[in-house]
This record gives sequence, structure tokens and C-alpha cells, in this order.
Amino acid sequence: MLIPLLLALWVSPTSATPIRDVPVDRALFRFRVGFSNNLHHFLYVLGRARNNAPDARREAVVNAPKDVEGLAARSEAERAAWDEAVAFYAAGPSKKDAVFDGDLVRQTQRIAAARDTTDLPGTDLDPALAAMLARAAPIYRAVWWPRHQRAAAARRDELQALVEKHGDALVKRLTSLYGTTWPDDPRTIDLVAYSNWAGAYSTDGGLIVIGSLNDYGGSLALESLLHESSHQWDSEMDRRLSAIAAKSGKPLPPLLSHALIFYTTGEIVKEAFPGHVPLGEKAGVWNRGLAPFKLVLEQYWQPYIRGRGTFDEAIAAVLAHLSQ
Repeated sequence: MLIPLLLALWVSPTSATPIRDVPVDRALFRFRVGFSNNLHHFLYVLGRARNNAPDARREAVVNAPKDVEGLAARSEAERAAWDEAVAFYAAGPSKKDAVFDGDLVRQTQRIAAARDTTDLPGTDLDPALAAMLARAAPIYRAVWWPRHQRAAAARRDELQALVEKHGDALVKRLTSLYGTTWPDDPRTIDLVAYSNWAGAYSTDGGLIVIGSLNDYGGSLALESLLHESSHQWDSEMDRRLSAIAAKSGKPLPPLLSHALIFYTTGEIVKEAFPGHVPLGEKAGVWNRGLAPFKLVLEQYWQPYIRGRGTFDEAIAAVLAHLSQ
């Protein structure tokens, strides 16, 4: 499956921008574990499973329909209400792409900002969606929320500890390599039990969602955090790559930006965790949609990561090779 480019914000340096260490003296991330957001994402992946969407069989979400412990003990009316909520999502929100559908992204942002379903009426949320979430909330709270909350809180605590130990150095590496700056405000990270087929995603407007009921813990969780945060620079990154491509007269492959993020975050996390197997390898992306990029990045982009040449020179070499 091709992995799409996500839209966001990038601060674009000139080709003369030196590679430098950028001081990080403020909080880098803010983690949230919200009841409504966990409910929303759980129903979203269950709706896709009911629709038999191909991504419903991916590792990060395949177990969601099997997550039914405690449901049988609820009343027939409650079970019917829950099934109605899943059917509602299957007929509506779950047909949309969590990353690229602008309306769904806006709805998710509003839900993520609300701590509980009691906050939803004031969020300018779609009334039918708000009503369905409110109806499903008591069942979710009784059956799933305790264990989903524990899982999300555990992933939050794990990430916070990793960031406290490694975050400053790794963010300096990212901003130095990309010649950019970290935002003044911490990046907000929403932790949920299930996010989408990829286990994590990032959209424009600063929405970053990471799932917790998967085996992407430890250094993989940290790489996922940096990977999705890097996507917040995609829009300007794409413009910068386009400018280099135009100057060199070479075509710009549409997935190059995402390939760079997979490769770069994997490499810098390996610096901090010897023996780390990057997400690109674990998830098999180099054998699917990003297959043409790995060898080229190893040949022309890795030397830049190790301190040789400039960003523009490395990208120009990558584009020249890919155009052959």
C-alpha cells in the first residue's frame, strides 16, 4: 500500500543554511489521553472492519473487533446501542480517510480537544456524530475505557520517559538536518487505544494521534513520535523539494518526502539505540510503496546525515539517480 504524503508546516531554509545544533530549552511535547477521542477512534476502526476495508486487516487494528471482553455482560439494550454506533461509523466517518478527509480531520480535532462527551456540545461538532458518541459513551466507559485508558496512559508514560532522556538530542538532530526549528509551543500528541491502520498518523492543523494497543513500544514508539511530528513540516518540505527538482531539471517522486522521514528518523533513533530496527523495516514499507527509495537514500542521503555535503546537494543527487 502506498503511504501518502501528509500536509503541514515546514520552515524552509536556503541552500546556504548551515547545519547546526539548535538549542532546545522548552517542553517538546504535550501528551493527552482523552475519553472522547479514544471512543471516536475505536468506533472508527470498528466501522472500517465492518466495511471490510483492506486496512482493517493491518497489524495495528486487526485485533480491534476481537476486543469485546465485558460486552456480553451488558444488557441487550446496551449491546444494541453499541452496535448502532458501529453501524453509524461504518456508514459515515469510517468511509473517510482519517488523514486526508478535511471534514473528518476537523471533527477529530474537536473531539480530541474535548476531555469527555459532556464537553462535545460546545465543540461545533456535527450534531449527529455528537449524539452518537454521547449515546455510546456509557457502554464504552463501562466495557472498554478502563483498559484502553491504562494502555494509553502507559504508552504516554513510556514516551514521556523516553523524551526526557533522548528527546532534546534527537530533536536537535532533526532540526539540524532539516535546517528548521521546533515550534515554540509543544507538539500535542493524542494517545488512543487504536488510531488507524498505521498505528499512528499526523495531519495538518497539528493533529498527531498515536495508538497504544500495538507492539510499537520502546525505541519504536519514540521513532513513531518523531516520525509523525516530522510530518508537521510536510507542506513546505514538498515546496523545497520541488524547488530543488526544478533547478536540477529532474522530476520529483511524490513519495520522496515520506521516504526521507522514514529513513531519517530511523537512522537518528539508531544512533541513540544501537540495534534498533527502524519502522520502515519492521512495517515492511521498503518492500512496498517506498521500495525504489531505500538504496538511493543509503547512497546519497545517508552521507548527508553523517555530516557530508548539504541538504540541497544530497537531494539533487537522489533526484538525479531516481530519474535514471
